[in-house]
Amino acid sequence: MEKYDRSLGIVEEKARNIRINARLTQKEFGNILGISKSYLSDMENGYKGLSIEYINKICNYADVSFDFMFNFTNIVDKDIIKIEKINLKLLGNNIKTIRKDLNLTQEKLAKELNVSRSLVTHYEKGNRTIATADLKQICELSGYSADWCVGKSAKCIKREKTKKIKPKEFKELMKS
Repeated sequence: MEKYDRSLGIVEEKARNIRINARLTQKEFGNILGISKSYLSDMENGYKGLSIEYINKICNYADVSFDFMFNFTNIVDKDIIKIEKINLKLLGNNIKTIRKDLNLTQEKLAKELNVSRSLVTHYEKGNRTIATADLKQICELSGYSADWCVGKSAKCIKREKTKKIKPKEFKELMKS
């Protein structure tokens, strides 16, 4: 099996730490999330990623935010709304709002995400669940809170945008 490659290791690591801190076995935590022990094991070993629905369940269980799970903040926000299911229409409208705020066409956002324009259209219409990596990247590009995007916060929070480090810059940072 090939290792999961969408650079979301922090989400899976935080999920694993939540399970361990709660002193739950993989089977017990899998039951809470509605996934098998083997899927959870694959996730914890970097072979599979978590969908936004499973991240939502983890957030509800542990009283943490999407922003915490995505490592956008170290603050555990207890005011985050617990929602049973992600409202795809609301999420789609929020993605569209962000895209327009960034002054991007669907085509340009698709290029940023390395997906098709039609997929962005499906996200915005609420026809498809957004990939976790795509939601994380949209929030990194825009500075918008992932919790606001998925409807777990009524407040439209904007954080400092995450700057992507180019390989050359990374080498320079490592030297200092």
